Amino acid sequence: MAEIVFSVSQLNEYISKKLIKDPFLGAVAVVGEVTNFSMSSIGHAFFSLKDAESMASCIVYGFSANEYKDTIADGALIKVQGRIVYYKKSGQIQLAVEKAALQGVGDLYARFEQTKQKLYKEGLFDVAHKKPLPAFPLRLGVVTSAAGAALHDIINVATRRFDGIGITVYPAQVQGHAAARQICRGIEFFNATKSVDVIIVGRGGGSFEDLFAFNEECVARAVYESDIPVVSAVGHETDYSLCDMAADLRAPTPSAAAELVVRDKRAVIDYLKEYKIRLYQNLEAVLQRYEKRTDMLAGNIKAYPFRIKLEQTRGSIVSIYEIMKKSLMGMLEMNTVVLEKYISGLESLNPKNVLQRGYAIVYDENNVVITSRAATSAHMDIEFRDGRVAVIRKDECDG
Repeated sequence: MAEIVFSVSQLNEYISKKLIKDPFLGAVAVVGEVTNFSMSSIGHAFFSLKDAESMASCIVYGFSANEYKDTIADGALIKVQGRIVYYKKSGQIQLAVEKAALQGVGDLYARFEQTKQKLYKEGLFDVAHKKPLPAFPLRLGVVTSAAGAALHDIINVATRRFDGIGITVYPAQVQGHAAARQICRGIEFFNATKSVDVIIVGRGGGSFEDLFAFNEECVARAVYESDIPVVSAVGHETDYSLCDMAADLRAPTPSAAAELVVRDKRAVIDYLKEYKIRLYQNLEAVLQRYEKRTDMLAGNIKAYPFRIKLEQTRGSIVSIYEIMKKSLMGMLEMNTVVLEKYISGLESLNPKNVLQRGYAIVYDENNVVITSRAATSAHMDIEFRDGRVAVIRKDECDG
């Protein structure tokens, strides 16, 4: 028998016709728990129905106008009726849902609701317990997967906004049975070492099941008990996790968390300049106020005979002078300490300061700093504290 070779389109067309002709698949009822719910730009809804062993893809055409739209939501246990459709373009089989009826809630969602109510009654989500974020954090702690895109996004945004900021990563699983315990250990580690000013906990988006580590009771309690402010960045904008609710601040994505936590360096410098101007303006206003008072006293002195003027005002003048001196010196010392603190913080982050201690910075041919061996090039520059030296990789030349 000769071999029959189909094109992909022909094969998909054949499968589609077979499914259409099947009387059973044209009207089928299925019970399962809703997960991975999402909406398309043209108004169709996509989700999966799952049980303990399997999942089935579903679609609801024109979802916003569907009378059953309030029934279908992540975590709901529903009974649906519809027909099996075969999307020929992608070769995907879906259940086109025409009716839906609520049967209850899924086991995982019921567990989530039970834990949420328990922690709510204990006050773990109260606004009164939320800690403010530091205005100028210089040390950032991150609890997330070392291999995930979330970490990459946080580092990129944070270093772009404030180059030189210290970032410490506690690698943790963010999905699976061990994830919750590892996330808790990361939060506990930073609190024990006091090595950071603020902690970002999170991951990228995913299904309700994928994100469930952040709904575990132990994670919510670890966030609540943290002495260091915690920002929750679980990448699921529509639903809140228990980690979100217990955190001091919730960000919709890891990138947004970095934007909220790390101040733009230029804005910090502008703030310090403005603060310095206001400081001098305030000092000038104080001096002018005391000068007016002194002039007023001098006028009063002239209104009396010299001997009486001298006796009556000598003590007042000395007293006012001492008050002025102490007040001005106190204000100068206080504001000098504040300015020196911020200047010291900014100077400590200058990467070129390390050149004074014997370190060097390596640049490639495009004058970009090299941070790993994989990024080295044949021709490089090495910058020392007193200048640069051009070098050629020896292993490149020998080869």
